[in-house]
Amino acid sequence: MSLNRFSSRILVLGLCFLLVNCVPNTNYQADYNVTQIDRKTDLVERQKADPNTVTSEIRPNRDPLNLNDSINTNDLSSADYYALVIGVNEYFYLPGLKTAVNDARRLTRVLSNDYGFKTQLLTNPSRADLISALSDYRAKLTGNDRFLIYYAGHGWLDEEAQEGYWLPTDAERSNPANWVSNSTITSYLKSIEARHLLVIADSCYSGTLTRGLNLQQRTPNYFQKMAARKSRTVLTSGGLEPVSDVGGVGNHSIFASAMFNALEQNRNIMDGNDLFAAVKSPVQFNSDQVPQYSIIHKAGHDGGEFLFIRQ
Repeated sequence: MSLNRFSSRILVLGLCFLLVNCVPNTNYQADYNVTQIDRKTDLVERQKADPNTVTSEIRPNRDPLNLNDSINTNDLSSADYYALVIGVNEYFYLPGLKTAVNDARRLTRVLSNDYGFKTQLLTNPSRADLISALSDYRAKLTGNDRFLIYYAGHGWLDEEAQEGYWLPTDAERSNPANWVSNSTITSYLKSIEARHLLVIADSCYSGTLTRGLNLQQRTPNYFQKMAARKSRTVLTSGGLEPVSDVGGVGNHSIFASAMFNALEQNRNIMDGNDLFAAVKSPVQFNSDQVPQYSIIHKAGHDGGEFLFIRQ
């Protein structure tokens, strides 16, 4: 055999070895992918045969990583989801905004129609209206409920005190009597008994609500852990900077537009980290603001996550 033919055979054998040993791992799933759950189970057929079949027995088909095999469906299907959605466009003493109320109305529809939330919409509320609503939820929510608060409106930062504020419709520029401080919001969140609580704030300087958050690795029992543990987290449209009231599609802020896109495209289940990952890039690449996602400092967070489950 000539040296050239021998070298050719060695080369071919080497290529075959590489092809056999470099096959992609088809079971790999990126951490931030929205988990796909096939909700088509045998429940429908079982309910036809036995109308007394309970919905808490739903067990989704297994996904490739078995991420959902250990989910306690009682934690998910029996939980009541509530949302307080606040949008402020009109101010007595401050310049008005353009998109806050429109953003709040659309989010109310998405949460109600697509995710089964029991929603309360406040448009242009006073400080008394906002505090009264928080007090009502404090009185009625139980330890298995899920509660989302959305605020779109003016925000203010006291740089010396490092305190942020939401500004309701009766807020005055030089008089803080009707401002709602982050400390006040946190106090209510600490006293509310809901298992999971998520604040979404689309306002200037809303990053003062945030503190560092350690991301959870997606293990086979990830959603079981997230469902069982208390969570107090916040997703903001920016950090310690002004944020845009416009820039999105269809008379929405740039942050709200990205959020709607993520929620409306989701077909199964996503958590707060998934929502944050979906909004961060389109917002920071097309504006001067960078969304933040974190725990709410000293509000009782215990390592859980808010879960959005498509109906």
